[in-house]
Amino acid sequence: MKKLPYIILFLLSYVSISQPNNYYESCIGLEGEDLKSELHNIIKDHTAYSYTITKSILREADEDPNNPSNIILVYSGNSIDKFDFSSSFEPDFWNREHVWPKSHGDFDAGDPFEVPLYTDAHNLKPVDASMNTLRGEKDFQTGGEIVYNGEVATSCYSTSSTFEPRDAVKGDIARIILYMDVRYEGGSNANEPNLVPIDGLTTYPNPQIGVLSTLLEWHQQDPPDDFEKRRNDVIYDWQGNRNPFIDYPNFVDIIYNDASANAIQISNVQLPQPLEGGTAFNISADIISMMNCGPIESVTINYGNSWNLEQVSEMIFQDNSWTVDIDAQSYNTMFCYSIMATDCDGNSNSFYGSEVIAPYPFEGLITTISEIQGQQEFSPYEGQTVNTTGIVTGAFANSFYIQDGDEPWSGIYIYSGDELPVMGDSVIVTGEISEFCWNGSPCACSTCGGAGVTELYQPDEIYIISNNNPLPEPILVSSGDALSEQYEGVLIRMEDVECLSLPSGFGVWQVDDGTGSCGIHNTPDGYEFDPQISAVYNITGIVTSTFDEWKVDLRMPSDVESGQDILAPFIIAHNCQDGNNSYVITLTFNEAIDPDFLNASNFFVSNASIQNISPGFIDPTQVILTLDNVISNNIGIIINEIMDLSDNMATNISYNIECDFNISINELDREYNIFPNPNNGSFILDLHQEINKIAIYDSKGQIILSKELHNGEHSIHIEKAGFYYLELNNNLHQKIIIN
Repeated sequence: MKKLPYIILFLLSYVSISQPNNYYESCIGLEGEDLKSELHNIIKDHTAYSYTITKSILREADEDPNNPSNIILVYSGNSIDKFDFSSSFEPDFWNREHVWPKSHGDFDAGDPFEVPLYTDAHNLKPVDASMNTLRGEKDFQTGGEIVYNGEVATSCYSTSSTFEPRDAVKGDIARIILYMDVRYEGGSNANEPNLVPIDGLTTYPNPQIGVLSTLLEWHQQDPPDDFEKRRNDVIYDWQGNRNPFIDYPNFVDIIYNDASANAIQISNVQLPQPLEGGTAFNISADIISMMNCGPIESVTINYGNSWNLEQVSEMIFQDNSWTVDIDAQSYNTMFCYSIMATDCDGNSNSFYGSEVIAPYPFEGLITTISEIQGQQEFSPYEGQTVNTTGIVTGAFANSFYIQDGDEPWSGIYIYSGDELPVMGDSVIVTGEISEFCWNGSPCACSTCGGAGVTELYQPDEIYIISNNNPLPEPILVSSGDALSEQYEGVLIRMEDVECLSLPSGFGVWQVDDGTGSCGIHNTPDGYEFDPQISAVYNITGIVTSTFDEWKVDLRMPSDVESGQDILAPFIIAHNCQDGNNSYVITLTFNEAIDPDFLNASNFFVSNASIQNISPGFIDPTQVILTLDNVISNNIGIIINEIMDLSDNMATNISYNIECDFNISINELDREYNIFPNPNNGSFILDLHQEINKIAIYDSKGQIILSKELHNGEHSIHIEKAGFYYLELNNNLHQKIIIN
C-alpha cells in the first residue's frame, strides 16, 4: 500500500486566537460617550452562530485549565465533564446561562434561536442546571441568603429579586454586563434593543439590569485573571469581537466614572506575522506622553506562554520607537504580553496583546483516507497509528469529518480531539484507527452486528494547515444507494427525494426518490430541519452510522433545499459590516445562487460604489457585496438578473437596506444631496453650487431630463421604475433607484 511523504514547513494550529495589535487603536484619547461609541463600532456586527453551536464555543471558552475534558461552572465553580450537557433537565449537568437575562430586553421573543443577541457567547456561561433556575432573571446585588446547589452550600447569595455570585467571578459577571451595554445600542436593527445597566432594581421586559454601582465595585474587586483573558481570546476566535473591559479594565472608569483618558498613548505595536516558534524576534511600539514634563521615562514588557506573564524585559528607545528583542518561544503555544509605559509625572499605561505560535513543522508519512478505508467494511489499518490529511467537511460538538477527494472511500470520522477545526480547514490528523460498534462489542470484524464506524479515535495531534478551503463536491447518489459503506464519512447529495416520515426521537426522518428509503439526521450540534410529509427536497450531508443505523448528517441550512425548484431566487436577509475603509453587505437568498451572475453589470447600488461581488464561501445562498465611496447608511440595491442553480431567473429585484456603517461625511463639502434614494419616483435634489447643469439618464443611456438649476432644493419626478444616473456639471455621476 502506498504511503506519501508529506512535509509542512509552517503550520498554524487551530488555536488561532490572538488580539490584533491595532484592535483598539481608534480609541486612543477618547473619553466618556465618545469612547463608548467607538467601542460599540469596533465590537458590533460579530459573527453569529446558532444556539446549538454555542455549546461548542463554551466547551472551549470555559474549559477547566487543569482538566481539558471538563468545563468550569460559573456560579458553583464545579468542574464537570464538558459533554455532560443538561438536555433532559439533569440538575447536576450544565446548561447555558444568559448573564444578561433574555427577558430583560425581550430578546427571546418569537424565535428562541434569534441571533446575534440571543447567541452572543460573551453573554453565555456554563452553569449547573439547578443554579440557572435559582438565579433566573434576578438583578445583581450584594446580600441575601446562602444559595444551595441541591444540598451543597455555595458561595452565592440571593434574595427574591437579587443574586450575588461567588467572589472569584464577580468581576467576570460585571464585565459581561458592561460588554452588553456597549455592544447592544439599539438603532436601526430591530432585533437589537438598547441594553442599559441602571443603579437600581429592574423589571422585565425592560432592557435594563441592575445594580450598576455594585457591578462597578465588583469590577474593581475582581480584575481579569488568566481564565477570563483566555476565554475572551477563544470567543474572539469564534465571533470576531472582544470584550474590551477584559482587555482594558481602565475603560470602565473612563466610561462610567468620568475618568480622563490616559495621558500615555501606545500605538503601532509591531511583531512578526506569523509568529514562528524556535526563532528570536523583535517587538516595537510607538509611545508618547501628552503631558508637558518631557519624554517617556521607562517601558517594560511582561510576557509568557499564557496570561501568567512571568518574564520581564526593558524596552529601549531606538529609531523613534521603543523596541525589545524576545528570546525564541516554544512551538504550538500562545505568546501573551503586556507593555507598560511610564512618563516623568508618574503616569502609566499598558498595552495587551497575544499571538499564536505555530506547531513544530510536521514531517511524516501520510496514509490516504482511501487506504485507511481499504474499500471494505473494516479498515486494514485497525489498531495502527497513522497520519492522514483532508478538508473538514463537517464539524460538530466533539467530532468532525475530513475528506481528501470527491470519490467513494474518501471520507473518515474523527472523534473527540482536543481541538475542533471548522469546515474548510485543511488538516493533518495523527492517531490510531479503530472500528466502533454501537452494540458495545469489542469491534472484531464479525461481532458488530450492525453498521460500525471506521474512525480515528481521540487523535494524538491535529494540525491546521490552512483555512477557508473549498469543500469537496458532494457525490450525487440515489436515496437507495446513499447508505453504503463506500460513502461512509463522505459528502453526498440526493435530489428530488420525498419526505416519508417526520423526525423521530433521535432526529431521523426518512426520504425516498423511488430507489429506496434513506434516513436524514437532524444533528443537535449541526443543523435541525423541520420537514413536511410528501414535500420534495434536495439533500446534502455526510453519510455516517449511529446506533447501528446508516443515515445522512445535516450540517447547515443550505444542506436542505426544496426539490423540483420552479421559483426564482429572492433575498430573505441581509447583514452590514464595516472596517478599514471598506463596507460589506451580505445578502442571503432563499436558495443557492449561480455565481456566473455575480457581476457588476447585474448589480446597482445607490449611495455607494461596488468594489467587489463574490459568493459566500461556505454557504452558497449568500452573496457578498464589498462597497466603497459610501455616502449614506441608506443603501438601495437593484439586481438586474440573478439565477439559481435550477436556471430559475429573477429580474429587477429591488431591495432597500438601512445599515449602521461608521461613515463620516461633511455634507457641505459635496456638490449635491439626493433624498430619499431609493424612492418611489419623487425626490429632492439639493444643489450647493450657484449654477448647476444637470442631466438624468436612464439605464440605456438616454437623457430623460436636462436643465440648469440654481442652488437650493428642487423637486424631481420620474414616472417609470428602474435605475438612473445623475450627471452634474458634466463630470459627476450618482445612481438613482426608483422603486
